[in-house]
Amino acid sequence: MIQINLLPKELQSAARTPVVVFGTVLVGAALTAVSLCIYAYLWFNVIVLQAEFERRQSEVAQLEKNAQEVDSLSDEIRDYKEREKAIISIKTNRILWSKKLDELAEITPRYIWIMNLEMHEFDPEEYKWDAGKQQTGGYLELTCYSSGAEVERMTVFRQRLKSADEFYMKFLRDKIKPENFYSDFINISRPEWRFVLLPEYVEPNNIRFTVRLDLRPLVEKKTSTA
Repeated sequence: MIQINLLPKELQSAARTPVVVFGTVLVGAALTAVSLCIYAYLWFNVIVLQAEFERRQSEVAQLEKNAQEVDSLSDEIRDYKEREKAIISIKTNRILWSKKLDELAEITPRYIWIMNLEMHEFDPEEYKWDAGKQQTGGYLELTCYSSGAEVERMTVFRQRLKSADEFYMKFLRDKIKPENFYSDFINISRPEWRFVLLPEYVEPNNIRFTVRLDLRPLVEKKTSTA
């Protein structure tokens, strides 16, 4: 079939779609499609990021809860250690004098009479901690009589009080020193003695002597802070 356009030439050119308009419409459609794709991509990423954000928030909340539990346990452990330290300090820095007297009675020979016993524990303010001097925690002083004029009896009693050789004890750490009468002392003096006459006794010739035992420090030395 043959089609003949009967419109005049000036009207024929007006009825056709201009190339510029067609190109603009095509470009606009393409940009719209690209924009829709970008929007869809960004919208999907926003959803993914929102889910990730909520997941991280949940993790942070759980970690904060765990941290609070750890802090609570740390406080309990610290409190337990403080109580344990206090108990150990009380046990270590206290002398059971009733037990000491029982031990003293056990190691005292029958030929030794303890006539006087003087004990003094230093108060914390009495500690001097002088440089170059050994700090003691007090002392126990015994005034005794030894039956007979044999000096060896007095020496044997002094050795019993020590319950161990002084040279040997110096090389032992405090925590592993044996539990005996002398374990709470750090020094024992040489006896100050003299012969005495006691006519009313079966053995009139006797020795009167005094021996002093220095207590270990019962408080810890405070370190000076700058």
